[in-house]
Amino acid sequence: MNKSRFKKMLALGPNPAWQKTLFFNELCPGEVNRAHDMQSFASGKGINFCRAARCWGNEQVELLQFAGGDTGKQLCQYLEEEGIRNQTVQIKQATRTCYTCLSVDQAMTELIEPSSPIRESEIQQYHDLLRRNINRFEGAAFCGTLPTGSSIEIYRCAAEIIKEANLPLLIDSWQNIAPVLEIGGNIIFKVNAEEIKLVANEKDTIDAIRTLLNKYDLEAVAVTDGPGKAYLACGGKLYIYELPLLDKIVSSLGCGDTNAAIFFSEYLAGTSPEEAFARGLAAASANCHSATCGDFIEETAAELYAKIKINATIL
Repeated sequence: MNKSRFKKMLALGPNPAWQKTLFFNELCPGEVNRAHDMQSFASGKGINFCRAARCWGNEQVELLQFAGGDTGKQLCQYLEEEGIRNQTVQIKQATRTCYTCLSVDQAMTELIEPSSPIRESEIQQYHDLLRRNINRFEGAAFCGTLPTGSSIEIYRCAAEIIKEANLPLLIDSWQNIAPVLEIGGNIIFKVNAEEIKLVANEKDTIDAIRTLLNKYDLEAVAVTDGPGKAYLACGGKLYIYELPLLDKIVSSLGCGDTNAAIFFSEYLAGTSPEEAFARGLAAASANCHSATCGDFIEETAAELYAKIKINATIL
């Protein structure tokens, strides 16, 4: 792969986590469960996004995040060892820890610690860093939820800064996102089927896509649904993707972040949106074979990409 074709992109991941994945032969609610193995690593949607981009060969990616406490120090040390470039606003509260429990029957249970609201002075530092550095990048992505109790203003103000810089913005976040979508510009809205129906207040995925395109100035809308059909609406067309069945799934955690990273990497590199999204879907499927979020084998992604079926229709 020609790595030089990739453009510099910034991932805004305001809600990172220290991830602990526990492996069980069997997981029984209400009983004592003893794990036979454990894996720990830095995670959160922004970090997963950066890891996946680098796994694809795109090292032109950087992270902007909040982190605090001993957990935050551990997380930043891990990022340094992994080679993920980051700009981190140190906050008073400790970074959360998230636990994923996996059993051999492919059942997955997640336990997510709450994060704490970000202080106004810390938000100001975050936006100041963004303003000072935004011109170094050719695209930006909003990755995931905001810390518990934090205002959508964190994303809304960031979106204004990115629009002023005339950069494409991928949004992979959905809670209270309307004020951000209203800003307009070159926005790609990428969420899953359940999320887009909640944002659009629709019961059908395609109806939700149409509603958002009519309501907001969006460049494209991309929707995933696990192993089900995926959708991309752009340029007046609706692309419908049928994904190949996977013979073995280790974990689905981080697959959406992997999709976003490869989709946006390819989009910024000049790949057509429909092909870029297909490559993101293939990489996400390949990520199902790994317990680490954003980690996959590129050759496996290529094999899965060749099996994806795409149908196009007028939207």
